[in-house]
Amino acid sequence: MASTSFAPSAAFAAFASRARGASTRARSCDGISSVPRAHHRPRSSRARGRSAAVTEEAMAEDVVDAPAAAAAAAPARARARGRTDGEDAPRVVVFSGGTAMNGITSDLSALTQKVTHVIPVSDNGGSTSEIVRVLGGPAVGDLRSRCLRLSDESTPEAVAVKTLLAHRLHPTDSAVAVKTLLAHRLHPTDSALARDEWYQIQEGNHALWEGIGDDYANIIRRFLVHFHQEVTASTVKGRFDFVNGSIGNFFFAGARLFFRSMDAAIFLYSRVSRIPDDTVVVPCILSEDNARVNLAAELVDGSIIRGQNEISHPSIDSKKFSKDMSFSSKNPDVVSKEFWTSVLESGEFPELEAHEMWGGLRQSSRGFKSVRDALKSGSLSDAAELLQSRFIDIAYRPLSVWDVNKVVTAYDPLPSPIKRVFYASSINANDENFEVHPKMNPTVAVKIAECDVIVYGMGSLYTSIVPNLALKSMGDAVKNASCKKVLMLNGGLDRETGTMSASDIVQAIVDALNMKYTSAELENPVLAYVTDVVVPRGGGIRIDADALAAMGVRVHECDSVPAPVKNAIDTVHYEPSAFVQLLTRIVTDTSGD
Repeated sequence: MASTSFAPSAAFAAFASRARGASTRARSCDGISSVPRAHHRPRSSRARGRSAAVTEEAMAEDVVDAPAAAAAAAPARARARGRTDGEDAPRVVVFSGGTAMNGITSDLSALTQKVTHVIPVSDNGGSTSEIVRVLGGPAVGDLRSRCLRLSDESTPEAVAVKTLLAHRLHPTDSAVAVKTLLAHRLHPTDSALARDEWYQIQEGNHALWEGIGDDYANIIRRFLVHFHQEVTASTVKGRFDFVNGSIGNFFFAGARLFFRSMDAAIFLYSRVSRIPDDTVVVPCILSEDNARVNLAAELVDGSIIRGQNEISHPSIDSKKFSKDMSFSSKNPDVVSKEFWTSVLESGEFPELEAHEMWGGLRQSSRGFKSVRDALKSGSLSDAAELLQSRFIDIAYRPLSVWDVNKVVTAYDPLPSPIKRVFYASSINANDENFEVHPKMNPTVAVKIAECDVIVYGMGSLYTSIVPNLALKSMGDAVKNASCKKVLMLNGGLDRETGTMSASDIVQAIVDALNMKYTSAELENPVLAYVTDVVVPRGGGIRIDADALAAMGVRVHECDSVPAPVKNAIDTVHYEPSAFVQLLTRIVTDTSGD
């Protein structure tokens, strides 16, 4: 399939050329002038007590004052990077989830910083689910992920801040603790290692604080302390589990609770991370303070799946595992039959360290990190030690914080294709007042009205893209936007899309914006919502060109690169710079208008 060739307008082409060149230049930045913490000595308990006493006045003053120098220096930083964000820079609105589109954001920022990232807040997996369980509120994980990817890296301090906010606490207990429990035929339920690390971070004694000046460190620590105060004071049954917790999520949640506003929390995070002023990350909906946001799916066979995680990549059910941990054929598969068939046929396995994927010990007594390596060396005892720790970790670790990789469970097919997804008042199967209709975030409507192109980005169709769209007033906002509307197809199919073709995916986008199967259903045509489809070369989705042509949708093929993990759902990924160049041509072409 040949890519459609367009000639950009002279002004826009000149700007695009300058912006693309910026991505190859060395970055420099005039950041906040503050003394980095070269040495971190543990503070006395008295000093820690004083620092933990957080007042609203002190927090508010630091939030306003500390980033002021960085904000004032923003134009100088932009010039140093070689960017020119003038009136000719295109304004882009991107609908996506928190992860899949991250690989494109840097190159897109090199083209224009006037990008609005619209993100769903219905995630109920990973460490986000533990925050929602204890504190309520919309999910912050996807927002944090996108903000983190957009964060400045032009100074050592900026890199240190990003490293801190990207850090996750220990995913398992210490090897010594697990071995001791195994020796006594007990199971590890205590997250002591993660909790101890968390205390070091919030008290300022962790090595992650090195290189972060006092101005920023004080702001970040105060909101981390505020988060800790909230989770420890919560009356929810079961104490907060810090295992695999994201420091960025904790900071985000602390800010949201303090300001009682998600938008204010995003603003603070953006300032601390030095995200460009013209780049906006915004939740797709307006949510009430501490109100949970739940997603559900209705399948074609009439059944209902509740919870985004269960729709996209359900957690492994610990009840399936035998608690005596015997290594017999009675132990069920950890993942689906299809996954293991693929692994055995290809001889390839996802390139992850074993404990990252399965939990348990980082290494055995004799230093083996995987069961496979232990077996290759003929050490059955080490293999058994690792296997037993994996099964125990899967069976007993709280599933709400067990960060299941999509490579594992997204292969397991749904019992029936998805008919639609919708927002639910809860994920409780006994809930009678089930379907709800949250309000679209008005900031999104404003940004859509001003934009030069709308992009439906990569990601899980029904749990990352559609939740941004299946909202009252969103369809009319998109329809009324006089711009190109571009759908990016993924590199392959997954649990949610099953056997869908390209035209099926386009229709799913249209149905979501038209609020199909609801009392607010619209009847807008396909071209009101999707004008162009971009396809990665060599991707795994069937391109039914005739059906797309009948819809009036134009198809463009984009250069791709092999997916980094073999046997992953996506067979290929977009080559970022090639996609940005193609998007430039689509935006400036007027032949189809």
